[in-house]
Amino acid sequence: MSLPKISINRPIFITCVTLAIMVVGWACFKAMSVDLFPDVSVPVVTVQTTYKGAGPAEIETLVSRPIEDEVSTISGIKRMTSKNMEGVSQVIVEFVSSVDSKYAEQQVRDKVNIAKPKLPDEVDDPVIKKFDPSDTPILMVSLTGKDIGDAVLYDIADQIIKPRLEQVNNVGAIEILGGRKREIHVLLDRNKLRNREMSVTQVASQVGAMGENIPSGKVNQGGKELTFRGLGEFRNVQEISDTLVNLYGNEVPTRVADLGVVKDTLEDETSRGFVNGEKSIFLQVYRQSGSNTVKVADDVIKQMEKLKPELAKMEGAPSIKLVTNASQKIKDNVEDVNETIIIGIILTVITVFFFLGSARTTLITAFALPVSLIGAFMLMKIAGFSINIVSMLALTLAVGLLIDDAIVVVENIYRRMELGEDSITAAEKGTTEIQMAVMAISLVVIAVFVPVGTMSGTIGQFLKQFGFTVVFSMIISWFVAMTIIPMLTAYFGGSGHGGGAHGGHAHKPASFYDKTLGRLVKGFDRFQTMLENIYEKFLRVTLRHPLMTIGATLLVFILSIYTVTKVPGAFIADDDSGEITVTLEMEPGTSLDGMNKVGVEVDKIIHQNEQVVYTTMIIGTVYGESNKAEFYVRMKDGKERGMTTEKFRDVLRGQLKDYAFANPVVKKYDSTGGMAQQPFILNIISADPKELESSAMKMFDALKKDPRLKDVNSNYRPGKPELQVHVKPGAAKTYGINTKTLGAELRAQVEGATPAKFREKGREYDVRVRLVEDQRDLNKTYGSVWVPNINRKLVRLADVANGDLTSGPASIERMDRGRYIQITAGLAPGAGLSDVVNDAVKKMSEGDTKFPSSVRYNFGGDAENMQELAGSTILALGFAVMFIYLILASLYESFITPITIMVALPLALCGAFFGLFLMNEILSLFAVFGFFMLIGVAGKNGILLVDFTNQMMAEGKSRADALVMAGKTRLRPILMTSFALIAGTLPVAIGMNAASKSRTAMGVAIIGGMISSTILTLIVVPAVFTYVDRFRIWANKLGAKFTTSKKGDEEVSLELPEVNAQPASNTSGAGEYALTTSES
Repeated sequence: MSLPKISINRPIFITCVTLAIMVVGWACFKAMSVDLFPDVSVPVVTVQTTYKGAGPAEIETLVSRPIEDEVSTISGIKRMTSKNMEGVSQVIVEFVSSVDSKYAEQQVRDKVNIAKPKLPDEVDDPVIKKFDPSDTPILMVSLTGKDIGDAVLYDIADQIIKPRLEQVNNVGAIEILGGRKREIHVLLDRNKLRNREMSVTQVASQVGAMGENIPSGKVNQGGKELTFRGLGEFRNVQEISDTLVNLYGNEVPTRVADLGVVKDTLEDETSRGFVNGEKSIFLQVYRQSGSNTVKVADDVIKQMEKLKPELAKMEGAPSIKLVTNASQKIKDNVEDVNETIIIGIILTVITVFFFLGSARTTLITAFALPVSLIGAFMLMKIAGFSINIVSMLALTLAVGLLIDDAIVVVENIYRRMELGEDSITAAEKGTTEIQMAVMAISLVVIAVFVPVGTMSGTIGQFLKQFGFTVVFSMIISWFVAMTIIPMLTAYFGGSGHGGGAHGGHAHKPASFYDKTLGRLVKGFDRFQTMLENIYEKFLRVTLRHPLMTIGATLLVFILSIYTVTKVPGAFIADDDSGEITVTLEMEPGTSLDGMNKVGVEVDKIIHQNEQVVYTTMIIGTVYGESNKAEFYVRMKDGKERGMTTEKFRDVLRGQLKDYAFANPVVKKYDSTGGMAQQPFILNIISADPKELESSAMKMFDALKKDPRLKDVNSNYRPGKPELQVHVKPGAAKTYGINTKTLGAELRAQVEGATPAKFREKGREYDVRVRLVEDQRDLNKTYGSVWVPNINRKLVRLADVANGDLTSGPASIERMDRGRYIQITAGLAPGAGLSDVVNDAVKKMSEGDTKFPSSVRYNFGGDAENMQELAGSTILALGFAVMFIYLILASLYESFITPITIMVALPLALCGAFFGLFLMNEILSLFAVFGFFMLIGVAGKNGILLVDFTNQMMAEGKSRADALVMAGKTRLRPILMTSFALIAGTLPVAIGMNAASKSRTAMGVAIIGGMISSTILTLIVVPAVFTYVDRFRIWANKLGAKFTTSKKGDEEVSLELPEVNAQPASNTSGAGEYALTTSES
């Protein structure tokens, strides 16, 4: 028993199944997490190693290279980069996408363990961490207090706000930026140390030894365990001052106070934070991996609201404010997609109503939409998907598809009812008659999106939820079309199209409906009839001149290919988010105060623009780069700002021209938490530093002149001043000095050592031991610096080491075990990234900017993503076309028939290419989404035509008769399904608000593609079918000749005969026409 027959015979059973699907689907929807994009597992592992006091060159040689040498032996590495900064090495290992991220982390950990013995003893243990896409802040909170000291304000952030926010479920970590923590400084005098033959490292060691709590063991007493502890922690500053620091032999006891002073002060300032020019501390909130971003953010905001009254009661009334909120963009985008789906459904239903002409029929058809959409969530939840832009966009585009199956079924049922069958018989036979075509349509769409969902690489992971969400919805849609739709039509469908020209209200008194909407419906029905007649005449013309028809179509396709080469490309088009990032970078060695002065001036310039609501500014970085600053600029919402975000970025660039010395870069802000990369990234690599610098700077100058690029910048900076100390040859033997002891002492004198903790009221602070401030400049005081030898005797630094004032790099960056320079840039409005990349490749291959053989390059960022996307798209489309052909060949039991249907696939892309060009859209990832959707739906029109033609030919009609009958009979469902998809996609193409502007290319591509696909399919497929069918006949006869060994079989000419279509005396309403051909 067929599925339609079961559903009609057992309506209550089918109703219960449908209700179960909707209830479970809704429950799954409510339980799914919400995020901006799907979780992507990227096999990237970072190794961060701290070597305090070491310069970038030392870090590169002593730390990064040994780690790189070991890690590079791991198989499956795509790229390895390292950044060598003052005191820090950061090695980033990126694996090919097929490598499991956990396996990659373990492999790197094993190799780093092998490299550890080769690292200096003073190096901290390397911190190995697997990259987690969720490891970006979801919120940034500012804390301000005008009349509150820095130490107190920091304690409020660290001891009150941070613990309270960490109590929120699924908060992973909270990082504090800006501000200064309380610190106890032991400031020693060099002369006093010299008089007592003591060094800074010796004093620090003794302070550390006296400030420790030491567990001393435990014993059992009477069945109870007694623990012993030696307490040495410092409880006040005076205890530190009174600490004895020389306890050797008969030496005179010396206290810390005898060598210097102890100050209760603040740690050295490495960064400063501001909100609208007011000094602030920032707290960045991270979520736990796999948690719901929106829920975590909402819970943290609720906790902040509870904290505000408590803070207001404190002295100085500190205040907290939400500065950035990544979850808001998620909400905006998901709400926008939800609105798009709802509007798309409404427009689709209205479209179907005008075609069917009956509210009852339309409601039955439209019932497929909520069941399919809600039911899809059930399968999405099982697959582990989340509610995000990608999955919801898939459902948005699927709206027009999901109703297609129902339209085809309902239209065929009513066609049979109009021929005189009762509703139950028409429902059963009509659905059974069309079930092969419906299955073919569904399987063709599935065949396209399964390869999309299984694409490799990072892009593949991104597209997985898009592809399989469409597949899941199509599975539910097919089930609904085969069960609930025929059941509803059989029992509630009436006897025909209620409001159309084919029945319904013809003999009833004029009602309100007839006087209003009914007139529009009847008018539209007459328009359809007129369209059918026009199409019939046009079809007859094309059948008389099929070769000309096919040739003209081929020319259109070639023209569309040329047109798309003029469409600018980008990975993801800019959205109009109203958020901007501005970065500044001055010369290496610029002090925090110097950077602060410029930063304040720039902040004032930004605030001169009425479009700006507020700004945040962070001077310095966590790596101690005091010459850098970052701004977050928040603009007014929507129309209030008076210009787009992209336009405002251009305005801001012009306003900052006078600050070219600070290298201002204005770019879009990545509201998922991290600062967005520039779209153009060029990495230039060489083992030869001179060749690298020369080639990179020539290319940099050439790119600066390209008007399509904005904010051209590079990571190359001239060296910052540094004093390099080299032990003299022979000094080690003469004076008993070694580099390790010398380096440790100099580091302690200048940077200081933190050997102990100071505890007060349950809080813990560092105790830092070093020289007084005016003695820390080794360059000025080089002749009076003393260092200990191996016997703890002091020797003059100038006697054992040479001090050379030179310049050293602020940082050294490496890629694939060679140094590299990275050039980045933004794109001017309308510029295509692919064109810029192609021109850059040309520059590096010829002329003055040609790279020598020792220099190589690669592209990163959007350019790399586009290359990966292009490769994956071609591969996925290839598999999709192959699967479509195999499915159609299986369904029709023919290798030849599917060829006719396959012709429709490229026809859809013609309109997509023309649409993108005419609407000035970007060829982006979202446009590619549209291409896949078009390939999936383009074949359905051809299937409807070919399937009905084959049925008519099987009933004895000639090929020509069958083609005209199929064209006229299937014109209505073809137009209905095509316009339904166009109507459902229209909100995407329009771009309902700022959040959706980056996705309009997808809607434009689909609408343009559906228009071209519908028109060209109706014209070209019948012409191609004629040739293909004649080839089939010829092939069959040729096969028969070889199998029967007959001679003299009639040869079949492949020349197409003339077609003369004449109206036949037929009143069935099917639109039959008698055609005479030379064959007949």
